[in-house]
Amino acid sequence: RNKLLILLFGILFVFMVSSAYATSFQNGDFSSGFTGWSGEIMNTNFSTTTVDPDTSSYFSIVSPNNQAQISLNDTYWNNTLYQDFDMDSIESGWKMQISFWIKWAPTDSTYDGLSVTLSDQNGQYFVNLLSGISNSSLLSGTNVTVDITSFAQNHGGEQVELAFTLYDLDYDTSDLLNVDNINLTMLPPATVPVPNPLVLLASGLCGLVFFRKLVCYPKGYWFVHKG
Repeated sequence: RNKLLILLFGILFVFMVSSAYATSFQNGDFSSGFTGWSGEIMNTNFSTTTVDPDTSSYFSIVSPNNQAQISLNDTYWNNTLYQDFDMDSIESGWKMQISFWIKWAPTDSTYDGLSVTLSDQNGQYFVNLLSGISNSSLLSGTNVTVDITSFAQNHGGEQVELAFTLYDLDYDTSDLLNVDNINLTMLPPATVPVPNPLVLLASGLCGLVFFRKLVCYPKGYWFVHKG
């Protein structure tokens, strides 16, 4: 009986652990606070600490649209909001894209910085999701959409990490980073339009009439060579 209980608890533990580490992307609109998200803060000695963004003062949900906000201070000046999740596998011919809204409020856009990356768990392969996005767009707030098909093809079924990082280099740590409406979308292959049957029938009849006149009455057509 004891062995059976141990076996059952073992199975339950494995199920709970696999569930904890095998979840799809969730809560991209932050409607459930920071559920599914984690925080990491780095101090001036480059020492990092993992924190719960729901209780950490460096992460907050701000009105009016439930945006997630990352902030800094003079001790912790490189802070990251991230989520580890299982990347969905995609079938051949399908595409995947990620989209999000982001707004950056640095004290000095020349020296301060931010990054948004999608990476594998080893950090050996990552996608810079802000490539080609101008500072002016980030400062005013912008929607970003990136094709991540290649990443999904290589890492589908694996655990990956989406990270938003804000950092300061000008010694004024009043910087802020807001993000919202994060979505991963799979797009099916483009369908080839099927011609209307009536159009096909009419085209066929016209072709038959033209062929009949050309073969049976060739002399009536200027483009037929006259022997």
